[in-house]
Amino acid sequence: MIKKIARKVINTFKKKPEQYLLHDKFWVQKVSTETIVDRISFFENIAKDKNVLHLGCNDWPIFNPSYNLHIKLSKQAKSIHGFDVDLEGIENLKKYVNQNYYSEFNQLAGNVYDVCLVPETIEHVDNVRTFLEGLSTINSEVFYITAPNCFAKKHIERNFYGNNEFIEVVHPDHNCWYSPFTLKNQIEKYSNLKVDKVFLLDGDTMVCCQASKK
Repeated sequence: MIKKIARKVINTFKKKPEQYLLHDKFWVQKVSTETIVDRISFFENIAKDKNVLHLGCNDWPIFNPSYNLHIKLSKQAKSIHGFDVDLEGIENLKKYVNQNYYSEFNQLAGNVYDVCLVPETIEHVDNVRTFLEGLSTINSEVFYITAPNCFAKKHIERNFYGNNEFIEVVHPDHNCWYSPFTLKNQIEKYSNLKVDKVFLLDGDTMVCCQASKK
């Protein structure tokens, strides 16, 4: 039964483009995307020899120094600053990367970055609008903002209907799911950024918006 439901949901995303013409144009949102196989290598290439600000650097609550992204990026970047509201986590991360850390946007005044990386963070925040308004104050040449893709085949297959319940496999601290359109839409609606490119990372499990100041 579970597999049958999963196949039905996945097949809805295999429709030919002309089938969407059955819907009024108001409802049809098209987003051009590029696919990236390995998101870690993608992030490392972005950071290489650059001055980087990394938001959500702690990887709470599953911190592991062997695969922590901030530690990996520190080996590629010219300089790297971390940003996280988890102050205890920051103190721990300092043992591995001894550079500047911040927990409030106003602490970043005067700092200039080549890259601002915001990976898998926006789905955790309490107020997306306030978060994106804060992101707008950062002086960076380019921004990369990512979130899990709600329409990824992997994510769809592992969620299903039980007996009078919906079984969802998701991080318990997530407040929402994003799609290529909704992530792009919120960034451009609530910040002073414009989205220049949209990537699907690790196949299609993550959406990544590359953005710059308007």
